[in-house]
Amino acid sequence: MHAAVLRYFVAVARAGSIRKASEELHVASSAVSRQIQKIEDELGTPLFERLPSGLRLTRAGQIALRHARETLHQFDIMRGELGDLKGKKTGRVHIACLDSLSVQFLPERVMSFHQLHPAIDLRIRNDNYSQIFGFVADGDVDVGITFDLARPEDIRRVAGVPMPLMAMVSRSHPLARSKSVTLQECAQFNLLLQLDNEVMSSMISIELAALDRTGRTLVATNNQMMLKPLILAGVGVAFFTPIGLLNELRDGSVVALPIAGSRLQELEISVMVPRNRPLTGATQAFVDYIAAELVAYSKDIHEVLNR
Repeated sequence: MHAAVLRYFVAVARAGSIRKASEELHVASSAVSRQIQKIEDELGTPLFERLPSGLRLTRAGQIALRHARETLHQFDIMRGELGDLKGKKTGRVHIACLDSLSVQFLPERVMSFHQLHPAIDLRIRNDNYSQIFGFVADGDVDVGITFDLARPEDIRRVAGVPMPLMAMVSRSHPLARSKSVTLQECAQFNLLLQLDNEVMSSMISIELAALDRTGRTLVATNNQMMLKPLILAGVGVAFFTPIGLLNELRDGSVVALPIAGSRLQELEISVMVPRNRPLTGATQAFVDYIAAELVAYSKDIHEVLNR
């Protein structure tokens, strides 16, 4: 169908590469390449510049991409309306979220949501908080779940909950009995850091620079799952929100310590959608569900942290 060809084009535009788009689409690179060439032939103009580093949209390609996104969105709305006629929600929802949400919170909610709406297909990607805003604004995803920092005007917050960044240590760690800690106190121990942590960098740049000079970084990675076993083993201090460690906080194997004198205690995680683009029925169903679940999960975290 026309929609399938447009999805190929949008995927290539997003990835900047035929190969990467084919991996995302699970389609042979040759098939994706043929469809892109077919669109360019039909329109009579190149849509991409072929560069050594990959593909870049031409001005014509930017116009075509805007049309493709709008067309696909309207197609998804139409599919949802057809599903409504049959008495069930159908369609695909693209979601971008923080890595920490994919550790415990989202997997459990995806299973529950699937029980409620088995005909809705979810596509979930992890990224940093500012990238998620861009994905939502550009139409690459339907829903973003991220820190509510410097939110663009064209993005609407559906629901948000307090979710501070805290120092995470095992119950056997020397800091575990503290009521709160400073970054300087944390720096006396091995540090388990997240690479490219824009939130920490933007909110406590001076303190972080001092931490980098005085701290002993044992591991730095962009994967929270890599750091969790190291926290549990008691080999260092990590900085996370409680949302990815609720089970460990509940059973006491991990202790969350407020970071004294830091704006990191003021963070919120929110569900975001485009302000001026109508949501499909499937997207609205997911947004309503995940917003309520996020609020309930936040209450669980608050009870555990304050027991």
